[in-house]
This record gives sequence, C-alpha cells and structure tokens, in this order.
Amino acid sequence: MTEVMENPGALAGATGVDNKAVSFKSEGYRMRSEWARAVWFALDHCHPEDAAQVCAGYLDNLTTEGPILGNPFGMVTGEARMWADCAPVHEIAAYATACLDRLRGLALAKTARKRLFWAIWQSFDREDRQAFLARANRRAAQ
Repeated sequence: MTEVMENPGALAGATGVDNKAVSFKSEGYRMRSEWARAVWFALDHCHPEDAAQVCAGYLDNLTTEGPILGNPFGMVTGEARMWADCAPVHEIAAYATACLDRLRGLALAKTARKRLFWAIWQSFDREDRQAFLARANRRAAQ
C-alpha cells in the first residue's frame, strides 16, 4: 500500500520516511523530496560545526526586511527596527554589545557578520575609520 502525501511540506527526507514507499501527487513533490533527502544526507555527514554554518548561511539568505510595523508573521527584523527606533541610546548600545558578545563562536553566516561589521563601520566618522585601520595595520605587521 502506498501513502499519498497530504502535506508536501513534510518531505520524506526531513521526516525519515522511505521515499520508495511514498506516492507523490506530482513529479514536483517527488523532486522536492529527493532534494530534501540529499540535503539531509549531506548535513548528516558533515561535521556538526560545518553543518551549523551551512544552515546558518542558508537561513540568513531567507531573511526578509520584515514587516514595517510589528511582527505578525514571526519575522523579527521589522520588530527589531521598530524597537530600535524608540529605544534610548544607552539601551540600544547595551543590547548591541550583549548580542555581539553572544554571537562570538555561534554559527552565523559570513554575510550576516559582514552586515554587522558594515553597520558598525558606517557609524564611525572618517577620522575614527582611519585610526582603526592604522591600528589594525600595526597589529598585522607584528
């Protein structure tokens, strides 16, 4: 007896179901299932830190700008921006510092780290940027 998938989002590779025992409604669902199994297999055979980096990078690429007001669909970007717009400066600095400390060593896509760095870099004036680069160059030369 074959099972017809009612929820194509519950892909066989993600749920551990054997593809051979499942009949899909369309070729598209079957292909999605095969790709999900391939991704699952690849992640399962990666070192856990590498798998975390791959997943973090992929999820980072899925982010959106979020809603303008509130967080109706579970996207935090819009909510974070709204909070930052009305939070006092000392609170923003405290949370940003704590977040950057917390991110150290966690799986975070390189693109996300670059966005964080760029946002901080943009907050410096020309003189501070030059001083930073001079210090970094001195350290690199040591």
